[in-house]
Amino acid sequence: MKNKFLQLSTVALLAGSLFLTSCSKEESSTNNSGSNTPNINFTQSNRALIIDITGTWCPPCGAYGIPGFNNAVENAKDKTLPLALHSGDPLSLAAMDTIMVLPKFKSTSVPRIAAGNGLVFPAGVYSDFKATGQKIVSSVDTFIQNNPFIVGVKLSNLKVDAVNGSITVDVNAKFFKEVSGEYYIATYFYEDGVISNQKMSGGPDNANQAHNHVVRAAPKGAWGEVLSIGNSDINKVYSQSYAYILDPKWNPSKLAAMAIVWKKNGKDFSYVNGNLIEQ
Repeated sequence: MKNKFLQLSTVALLAGSLFLTSCSKEESSTNNSGSNTPNINFTQSNRALIIDITGTWCPPCGAYGIPGFNNAVENAKDKTLPLALHSGDPLSLAAMDTIMVLPKFKSTSVPRIAAGNGLVFPAGVYSDFKATGQKIVSSVDTFIQNNPFIVGVKLSNLKVDAVNGSITVDVNAKFFKEVSGEYYIATYFYEDGVISNQKMSGGPDNANQAHNHVVRAAPKGAWGEVLSIGNSDINKVYSQSYAYILDPKWNPSKLAAMAIVWKKNGKDFSYVNGNLIEQ
């Protein structure tokens, strides 16, 4: 699928038992401004990134990985930022490959599931999907408890224009603690309820598997663009608008947006905080 992007400008807007199972085997913005915007209500708490690295070709992913991941999202929805990163299938996005191959998230197997900045399941998951979900939620709680709140992220004005074929969102971020280092902010558009054939362990393919949190577009790539380099400015509000052209195969009613702050350490990136907005 060929990804295209749409530039916003000031002139115009186009519109129990452990059963380890696994398979072995990637636009645009404006108004990047530092302003003292007073009316943005930032939630001053962390959410934990959780990633399901999966594939429609992988039988254990269908039988155990997806149900376990969905269980965790259902039970910790307000504490998580869930992403499904597909590997080597029609739902994969090349721009996101650099995330799944970070050393902290890398393994030779799928399904593998990460929370925060580490793998919960490096290879395989529990055959009991509820146990899988519970372990992910426990890792989510650990991340939130062990990482102080540094930066707030707020998304607003999500607009999906099916007539003109565009999706837009406004992203704001603000540091609430003075920190040093190199921070980036990335925005992703994702889709829920994507129906695609899924291989299943112990049974026939599921031709109508619903895949959630499927990343459809990353307007500025996996890591986004610079948020802060050096010492953070707690008085500066980052404000950016993003737009993307809808693919005809996407379901406009199921699209959402997410923004994540990453800290760069040499060639490595660590998750810091983020937020999402749904329709």
